[in-house]
Amino acid sequence: MSQVSSGVLQKLQDILPGQIGSNLRWSTTDVERYTMLADRAVRERVDNLYHEQEIVLTEDTLEYTLDSEFIDIVTVEFSSDGSTYDRYLNPGTLDDLDNKTISWRDSGGTRPEFYTLLSAPGCPESKILIWRPMSSVDSQTIKVIGHGVGTTTTYVADDIQGKCYVPYVMALLKAKSAPQEAFKWFGQYVDGCSTIRGRTVSRHS
Repeated sequence: MSQVSSGVLQKLQDILPGQIGSNLRWSTTDVERYTMLADRAVRERVDNLYHEQEIVLTEDTLEYTLDSEFIDIVTVEFSSDGSTYDRYLNPGTLDDLDNKTISWRDSGGTRPEFYTLLSAPGCPESKILIWRPMSSVDSQTIKVIGHGVGTTTTYVADDIQGKCYVPYVMALLKAKSAPQEAFKWFGQYVDGCSTIRGRTVSRHS
């Protein structure tokens, strides 16, 4: 269980004593699943908890494994020197590649132009495909940027868990049995995210 899941679970058990666990009102598995939904929602609303991965390119390689933390890919950038990212790869599908040329798997180049995902982010062994694969590589890299999700390596401060995650999960738990209460919890989630965003977003242009 991740630091995020365990922290939020404990806080929810304090609010709902004797109601979360095996053969209780809500299962631990459901709460963990809702916590992961909260993780994505908070990251998107707060807008500063992105996950990114730098991938060192290798010669004539089309596919690269993505971090399991990803739940969404926003952009993919290219660097010719491994440090300065100044070009974006265009997103697309395998059909788009087939429409470009039927022999796209065999056509290399001096830099990648295009990327597509070979499975949904977050799936085991999720991969990204880049085209054109580089025929010769020195120190070129790509940077994959997107939203992440809590894992054993992810840390979220206790006050952020309390202000953002707990209200979101409580809103989901109460949605059917007590919709008015759920609405109030969701309002707390929105307010909490505004507070955290105001604290962490840079004031500089």
